[in-house]
Amino acid sequence: MIVTMTGDPDISVNALIVGGGPAGLAPLVSASRAGILDRILSAGLAIVERGPAIGSGRIGSYAINSDTAANTLVNCVIGNPYPFLAGLTECPATVAVVAHGNGTVPLGLAGQLMASIGGALHEYISAGGNPVLTGHEAIHTRQGEDGRWQTLVRRTADGSHRTIESRFVILATGGHQPDECLESQRVGGVPLLPTYAAKLIQSDAALTAAGLTEIGRRLDAGPARRVAIVGSSSSSMACANAVLRAPFGQELSAGAVTLLHRRPLRIFYPSAEAALADGYDEFGPDDICPLSGFVFRFAGFRLDSRELAMSARGIAGRAPEPRLRLHRLVPDIDPAALDILDDASVIVAALGYRPRALPVLNAAGDPVALLAVQPGAQPLVDKQCNVLAANGAVIDGLMGIGLAAGFASAEAIGGEPSFSGQTNGIWQWQNEIGALIARRL
Repeated sequence: MIVTMTGDPDISVNALIVGGGPAGLAPLVSASRAGILDRILSAGLAIVERGPAIGSGRIGSYAINSDTAANTLVNCVIGNPYPFLAGLTECPATVAVVAHGNGTVPLGLAGQLMASIGGALHEYISAGGNPVLTGHEAIHTRQGEDGRWQTLVRRTADGSHRTIESRFVILATGGHQPDECLESQRVGGVPLLPTYAAKLIQSDAALTAAGLTEIGRRLDAGPARRVAIVGSSSSSMACANAVLRAPFGQELSAGAVTLLHRRPLRIFYPSAEAALADGYDEFGPDDICPLSGFVFRFAGFRLDSRELAMSARGIAGRAPEPRLRLHRLVPDIDPAALDILDDASVIVAALGYRPRALPVLNAAGDPVALLAVQPGAQPLVDKQCNVLAANGAVIDGLMGIGLAAGFASAEAIGGEPSFSGQTNGIWQWQNEIGALIARRL
């Protein structure tokens, strides 16, 4: 929907953040750790968030554990220069997360921690006269001849509109899994949609409590209690873990869950020496992060997913998980893969996310095509978090961060040279990725 904006803006600030989830707040958290949050707020900041509160986003809706260690999640408040954040070390959510030490944390609990951080930030930001518009949805943003942005927002309660003028707009609008992507991606030689429409569920839904209940229902009603999971990312292994740990998963027979993957399943190690001590030698110099020395720092499975992958592959003497089998997809036609898909009662597609970008208009009010909506899973942003137009040009003053933004920069955050995917995660967002945006603001 295009709504014409006329007259003076209702709000004028230096920067507008669209989306108040963990990614949207990350530049502010990063700024707080660097001691520059007040400088950003004094220039003028607004946040627009569709939900009733900022902080947690959808993270708490997933019925799985994090792939970030507990002590890493709380780094943003422990020792923070700003007392209103440092004081959160005593709040119940922080204490509960700290109790998990170096281990994984249920995402529901991680969501509670982020909600506490969001609540503290909301109060601090608002106290300085900067608006935090919860219950509001951004409709589109338009860049004027002077380079400033006019963003139209709608209050969901009554449908009323207002405009926010800003020098910068930061898109933290998250990702989604559009069905049309499954119509073009072939698995075993056929597209998942419409071929397997009756069996299919996307990983984003499968990882919720409701999604797991639906999988159990389909297994009870189907001809075979078999699940096929398609994907090579952490989401695919998280889905396998969730299915196996669900109440219905305890009753599954040997080989009932199959993970079909194109890429090798990599294992994270803190060092090459630790990997070799386990007999894991599937790496070379380009698979080691030059900054940390980690093996498969970004491509490797961690925590719960790591343990399951090691069990499935028999690495380091891990006891095998008989209910899970692995199938490496071959290019073009793969008859064995088609047999697995045909036999399954449920197929989970864990093939990644696409950015949910805000419509962007030029000064004339015409839509600006973004690179992210072009074919081929293109990124939303470049190495400096700038949003890119369809021709690859930087759109001045428009930045992006978060799930499916496509950020990749070894110079900024390190990582193994062989890594070619996206870097997603609260730690990355709250540190160097968020710092890139904070310094700009």
